[in-house]
Amino acid sequence: MTVSTTSEHVQFYFDPLCPWAWMTSLWIREVRRQRPLDIEWKFFSLAGVNERADVWHGPLRIAALARREGGNEATDRAYLALGRLFHEREKSFDEIDQLAELAGPYLAEVGLDPSLARRALDDAETLTEVLADHTDALERLKAFGVPWIVVDGDEIGFFGPVIGELPEGERAVELWEHFQWIGRQDYLFELKRGGRKRMQKLNGLSERFIEQAAGSH
Repeated sequence: MTVSTTSEHVQFYFDPLCPWAWMTSLWIREVRRQRPLDIEWKFFSLAGVNERADVWHGPLRIAALARREGGNEATDRAYLALGRLFHEREKSFDEIDQLAELAGPYLAEVGLDPSLARRALDDAETLTEVLADHTDALERLKAFGVPWIVVDGDEIGFFGPVIGELPEGERAVELWEHFQWIGRQDYLFELKRGGRKRMQKLNGLSERFIEQAAGSH
């Protein structure tokens, strides 16, 4: 098998509150450790599609200010911080003030300003930025949930893969290559396993990536 040395552009739509998107994001990060991937992080609001209160846009608003101030790399770090907060430490919030307080230490852990959370949630424009990505995904991609991935050469992308455990090393790459193949088949629209979805425990799964983020800061 010939391994490409050309970086491939991937758009990954996420909501930090979704555990399934979080697991898939860890997988795509693992693939990036093995293959040259350029991951562009994009926003999709589950609060928007489920008509929930604006407070549930809060995590995406933090990521939006990270992107405005530090570009895609800062978005990458912000998602890493927020995913750890909600899915590995199992923290929750009911009010914006709680979210700002909870998020600060996790943002600092990945090399971001801990005041980013408070500033994002005080800035109404961050919601506009989130909804711009979200609306584009709904209208142009016909997206309906996360994770949603668009690979170079694909105009619409796919929902998924939804995975219950984190493949590592060559297993992660093998899944990526199969996913790419599926994406090239214009006739294929959906593939879904029956039965109840099961997920491995998320605690500690992101440690290898947090060390990398801290080391590159």
